[in-house]
Amino acid sequence: MTQHSRTAPWIVDNQKYALVGLSVKVAGAVPDKPSQNLWSLSDLAFQIPTTWKEWLGTIRTEEVEQCNLFLLSQLTSHAPEILDAEDQLLQRRVWNFYVGLLLSSTFAPAHRPVLITGSCRGGEIGIRQQQDLDSPIPLIANHYPAITREHIQLAAQLGEDLEAFASAPIAGGRWRLFRTLQVYVDARVTAEVVDRIHQYCRCVEGLILPAVGKSRQQFKSKTELFIGSGHHDLMGDIYDVRSAVEHLHESRYLESFDRVSRLDLVKKEAIVERIAREAIRRVMGNTNLWPHFANTAALSRFWSLASTEQRRLWGDTIDPFDALAGFDPTYINDGELGGP
Repeated sequence: MTQHSRTAPWIVDNQKYALVGLSVKVAGAVPDKPSQNLWSLSDLAFQIPTTWKEWLGTIRTEEVEQCNLFLLSQLTSHAPEILDAEDQLLQRRVWNFYVGLLLSSTFAPAHRPVLITGSCRGGEIGIRQQQDLDSPIPLIANHYPAITREHIQLAAQLGEDLEAFASAPIAGGRWRLFRTLQVYVDARVTAEVVDRIHQYCRCVEGLILPAVGKSRQQFKSKTELFIGSGHHDLMGDIYDVRSAVEHLHESRYLESFDRVSRLDLVKKEAIVERIAREAIRRVMGNTNLWPHFANTAALSRFWSLASTEQRRLWGDTIDPFDALAGFDPTYINDGELGGP
């Protein structure tokens, strides 16, 4: 049954909407309409109807009402009362917007994000569907960075890019790149730090296509395209954590508590997360790279190109140590590191 609340200025009669609500740190004003099909709203009082409150429960209702950032997509409909393909389109668009925000920021919300869909009829906003999203885990190295106007703008553009990529005519399909992206999204909500390192490494492997039996070696060498030379030891050490988790040997990192080694894991996570996120973002935001990274066959051809041609296509490198800007272990307690 559709439930209703009083009309808000962001929607009018005969419009459908889908939104993701977040309780996050926001710095400055957000852009009202960062792209053609997407809007963002901050400090919007989205009132939950009384009957909906009963269905959600008191605690979850309070969390939803505390949301201070909304990612939104909407359209005018000839059948606002019917749940149909229009609603699916809006959900897909706002989900892509949310994924774009994951790729533009390492934000971590105070509560689980919520995805709500509905419509406006007769001056009332109807809520047709509600879904709780898994909450991204804060990076211990940088707990709660603020979302800025630039993050929102980039997230919206990436959301539009994701929608375009899904229908672009790409020979060989796009399964591998979408799978790599999904691994990244899942990693952001994974609880244990070594498991997140493992998954972020898989994201990188999804883009470098390491040969069987040469994964560690090529994890060090091929990532030079992304981060430049001089980081082989670092990438080898990060890959060793990935390998330990893959073979259930993470006990060497977790079975006994050592603050220095746990802080080292925190730094490794921040670095490999940044590499994975920046690389995926680079590919998704550049239509010229889609044909080279969309599938396994395309990747094989790309990594067979001369290094100069790879560099021309890829562009500038990133500094992996930017991930540790502002890192100060003084403010990280042993409990956050899994200690007693």
